[in-house]
Amino acid sequence: MKKPVMIAIIVAIVVLVVIAGIAIFINVNGGSNTDNNKDKQAISASEFKTLMEQKGYSILDATDQFKSYEKIKQVYVAMSTDYSYKIEFYEVEDDAYATSFYNTNRYTFRTSKSDSDEETENNGEIENYSKYTLTSDTNYKLVTRINNTIIYADVNIDDKDNVENVLKELGY
Repeated sequence: MKKPVMIAIIVAIVVLVVIAGIAIFINVNGGSNTDNNKDKQAISASEFKTLMEQKGYSILDATDQFKSYEKIKQVYVAMSTDYSYKIEFYEVEDDAYATSFYNTNRYTFRTSKSDSDEETENNGEIENYSKYTLTSDTNYKLVTRINNTIIYADVNIDDKDNVENVLKELGY
C-alpha cells in the first residue's frame, strides 16, 4: 500500500474513534459535560405563588407566622378551591437549613407511621432533591426539597392525586 493511502486510512479511523467517543460521552452525560443537569430546578416563592394562583388556588402569605425563624424567608400556603386541602411552600436561607427542615418533617411523619402505611423516599439519586411520602388509609403526607425550597402537605387521602399532580407540574 502506498504511504498517502495508509495515512488517509489512519486519519479516517482516528476521526471515527473520536466521533464515537464524543457520541458515547454525550449519551452518558445527557448532553452535558457536568453533573449539573442531574439537579432539579427549584422555583422561587413568587413563582410558586403565581403558578398556584393560575391553577385557581387561594394563596395566603404566612411568612409573618415564622418571623421568629430568621432563616425562613418566605412562606406561602396554597388552598384548594374548595378549601379541602392546602400545600405549603417554604423558601429558606440556604440548602443546609432546607435539608434540616426536610429531615425534621420526615422524622415527624415517620414517628406516626403504622405497619400498614406505605412510605416512599428518594435515596439521593439527585443531589439537590429529597422527597418523602407517607400514605395511610386516610392520609397522605409529603415533604420535598429542592435546594433551599420545601413543599409540605398533610392531606386527606382523597386529595393525594391532586397534590401529586400539582407537584409534578411544579417539578417537585
